[in-house]
Formats: sequence, structure tokens, C-alpha cells
Amino acid sequence: MVSYVAVGIFSVSMFLSLLRPDPTLAVCLFGFYGAHVRSRGALRSFWCFAALSVCVDALWLAFDSRLQPVSWERLAELSRREQIAVTLSVLNAAYKLYAVYLCVRLQALFAQRDAETTSSGGALDAGSLAARDAAKEKV
Repeated sequence: MVSYVAVGIFSVSMFLSLLRPDPTLAVCLFGFYGAHVRSRGALRSFWCFAALSVCVDALWLAFDSRLQPVSWERLAELSRREQIAVTLSVLNAAYKLYAVYLCVRLQALFAQRDAETTSSGGALDAGSLAARDAAKEKV
């Protein structure tokens, strides 16, 4: 699910970057990688940077979007290009907040899985993600 949300964020960000500076394209790479290899670290980086990117979107909407004061009338007065930039920014921020929620839940599931794997008394498979993460934490 994280991959699909990252694809949505990436797609919207490609069009949004034509209208205003947007750092989200690079942030999505963490999401793609973390979902592909099921890396807790990459997913943590993705949701942290996505949350920071939502703050950047909110700051842009508040100070640089010429949407002051916020009202439907003011939105109607903006040029079509500015309206699209505002709409895509709001849509992208919603996608990113959903991605943050998914990643936090996924990290909790990874931690629960690792706890169940190690508490069952069975040896970890050397190729499992839990074994690799445990080896990294020892170093």
C-alpha cells in the first residue's frame, strides 16, 4: 500500500513541480525503497521527510500562494495556474499525511513481528529482515 501511495504522491509532485518548487520527488524515493525491501529505516526516513514536506506545503499555502485572505472569492480571483498549484498542493499534502499514517502503522507491525519472532524462542532465519536488522543493531 505504501508503494501505491508513494506513486500517487510522486505523480502529483511531478505536475506540481512545474508550477512551484517542490522537494517531494526526492522524498518519494525513500518510500519506494522502503516498501520494496521492507526497510524500517527507509520507511522512517520517508514518513519523517513526508511530514516535513507537509510543513513546507503549509508554509507555501500560507505565505507564498497569494491566497490571503483564505476564501472562495480569493481563490476565484487567482489565475488558473495559481488555482491548479493550490489544488495540487492541498491534494499532495493529503496524500503525504496518509503516507505518514501508513508508514507509522507499518513500522509498528514490523516491530510486533520482530518481537514475536524473537520471543518465540526459535532461531531467526539468517536471511530474514529481522535477522539483518538485529545484526545491524549489534554493530
